[in-house]
Amino acid sequence: MASSLQSPREGRWRALAWLAFGDLFLLTCGSALVLSPLLLVLLVPSRLLLILLALPALSWVFYGLMVLRAYATVPPPPVSDGILLEPGEVPALAGELERLRLACDAPAFTAVYINAELNASIYQTGSRAGQPQHVLVLGLPLLGLLTAKQAAAVVTHEYAHISRLHGHFARWAYVARQRWAALGELHERNHRLITAPLRLFLSWYVPRMMRETLEFSRRCEIVADAQAIAVCGSDIAFEAEVALTLRQKAMSSQFWPGIFARAGNDDIARIQPFAQLLTEPMSSRPRDDAQAAVWLHESLCQKPDIHNTHPVFAERIAATGLDPAGPLPDHLPWCLEETSAAADWLGEQAQIIAAQLDGDWRKNAAHGWQDAREWQAHQKSEFSRLLQRREQQVFDEQDWLQLARLAEKFDPAGTLRAEAIAEGLQHSPEDVALLQLKAGDLEQVGDIHGAISLWHRIGQNPSSRQYQVHRHLCELHLRTGDKVAAEHHRQVADRLWTDDDAGQSIFEGLHPHGMDAAELTLLQTTLQPLFQHARAIWLCRDTPPDAPTPPRWFLYVEAYDGWFMRLVGRLTGEEDIQSSACKRLLNRLQPRLHLHPEVYFIGPNDPIPAHCKQDSLIAQAGAAVP
Repeated sequence: MASSLQSPREGRWRALAWLAFGDLFLLTCGSALVLSPLLLVLLVPSRLLLILLALPALSWVFYGLMVLRAYATVPPPPVSDGILLEPGEVPALAGELERLRLACDAPAFTAVYINAELNASIYQTGSRAGQPQHVLVLGLPLLGLLTAKQAAAVVTHEYAHISRLHGHFARWAYVARQRWAALGELHERNHRLITAPLRLFLSWYVPRMMRETLEFSRRCEIVADAQAIAVCGSDIAFEAEVALTLRQKAMSSQFWPGIFARAGNDDIARIQPFAQLLTEPMSSRPRDDAQAAVWLHESLCQKPDIHNTHPVFAERIAATGLDPAGPLPDHLPWCLEETSAAADWLGEQAQIIAAQLDGDWRKNAAHGWQDAREWQAHQKSEFSRLLQRREQQVFDEQDWLQLARLAEKFDPAGTLRAEAIAEGLQHSPEDVALLQLKAGDLEQVGDIHGAISLWHRIGQNPSSRQYQVHRHLCELHLRTGDKVAAEHHRQVADRLWTDDDAGQSIFEGLHPHGMDAAELTLLQTTLQPLFQHARAIWLCRDTPPDAPTPPRWFLYVEAYDGWFMRLVGRLTGEEDIQSSACKRLLNRLQPRLHLHPEVYFIGPNDPIPAHCKQDSLIAQAGAAVP
C-alpha cells in the first residue's frame, strides 16, 4: 500500500544543501580543534610560546572531540519519563505493531515506551556508522481514550516516518534537526570563550536550517497522513483525527482542571489520574454530539502555523475526503463505542503501567497540588465572607454574581446559586454574566428552548461577545435537532472569527488580571525566581473579571538587556543571556502555576503592548508589585 504513495520531494534539494553545509562545517571545526596542537607546532616557531599554549591547546582538543562526537552521534531520545515495554508482557501490542510494520514496509521498532502524554512519537538513536535504532513512544492517555482501530491509524502515521516511503534523506533530516537542537541547548549553557565561534555559527545557522527544512518536514507529515489513510482507511483516519482533537480539548479544559480542583478536599496520595483515564471519565470527553461538533468547528477555524511542521486540523480532515467547510457527519467519535486500545493491546499491564505513571505524577505535581490547595482554601474563605456580608450589607449585581459562582463549588446541592442569580438579575436584568449563568442552569435541567431564548437576549447586548453567542446557539440548536439553524450560527461564528481575525484581535481588548491580594501573592511567590532576570512582568486576561466564562491568561515578560548583547544579537542573532534565563525558568515554573497563561517575551526593540498597564503589572525591577 505504501509504495503507491509519492515520496516527499518539496524542498528536498535545498534542505539537502543546508544539511550538508552544516555537517561540513561541524566536521571541519572539530577536526581543526583536534589537530590544533599539530598546527601550532607547524606555525609557531618559539618553544616558549608553544609551552604557554600547550594547556589551552589541550582544552581545544577535548572540545574538538566533543564536537566530532556530536557530529557522529544522534542524541538519545528523552524517554526517561517513560516505561519500557517488554514484548512478551504485551503480546497483543507486539502483534499489532508487526502487522502495521508489514503494511507500511518499515523497519521494526527496537523499543517501545509508554508515557503520560496524549500523543505518540518516534525517536531515532544510534551513530552514523551503526544501524539506526527506532524508538516508539506511546502515551497511555492516547491508548486509554482511543479505540484500537483509531490508535492503529496514529501508529501507522509514525511508521511512515521511518518507512522506505520517506527514504534515507527523511531520516537524515530528522536526525540532523535533533542533533542541531541538542547542540544549541548545549552551547546555550556553555559560554566559555572557546565556544564563542561555534555559538555564533549556531545562532546564525540553526534557525535558517530549521526554516529551510521545514517545508520538507511538512511534506513528510502530509505523506505520513496519506499512508495512515491508505493502510487504515479514510473513515478510521477521520475518526482518529477527530477523536484526538476532542480528547485534547477535553483533557486541557476539563480533566486536568477537575483533577486539581479536588486539591481542597482530597490528599494527593489518593489521586490516580491515569488509572481514572482507563475508565473514560466524563471529563475526558465532550458532553454529547452537539458539544463535540462545536469544538470541532473551532478547531476547523485554526489557521496554518508557518513554524509548525504538522498540518492544521482542517487540512488533515480534508485529506480524508471530508469538506472542512461543509456540515460535519451526524455521527462523531466523541466517546468510546468499543473497548479502548489500552484494554485490547495492553491487557492487565494497563493497570500496572497506570499505577507507575500515577506515582511519578504525584511526585512531580506536589508543588502544583499545594498551590491549588491554597487557592481552594482562599476561595472557600471568600465564599464564607460573602455569606457573612449578605447578612449585613446590601449586595449589588457583582456581589451576587461572585456568590453564584462560588456557590456552584461550595454549595452544589443547595439553592444558593439560583437565588444569587435571581437576586442579581433583579438589580441588573440585562447583566450579560448573570444571564449566561442562568442560561447554563436552564441547559443543565434540559430547558434547551429557554436557554436559546436567553442566548438570543444576550446577543442583543452590545457588550456581549458575538462569536461566543453564536457558538453557544449552534450547540443548543444541534441539541434540539434544528440543523439548519445550527449551521447558520456556525457560519456566522466562523465568519466572525475570519473577518475580525479573532486569533489576533483578541490581544486588542485584553483586561488587567483582576486578581485579589491573596491570589496575586500566590502567583508572585511561584514566579519569584523569575524576577531577578525580568525588568517587568504583566498578566492580562481576555475577559473582564466579572465574566462567567474562564478567561485565557496572557503573561508578558520583559527581560533585562545590555547594549553589548543587543549589538551582538543584531549581528549574529545570539540571544541575550537574561532572555534565555527567563525562558528556561518559565519552562520550569509553569507546571507549578494554578493558571495556564500564554507567555510572550518583549524584546529590547519591541514596543510595550497597550494593555500592559500599571493595573496589569505583577513585578517590576526584581520586586513584586502590590
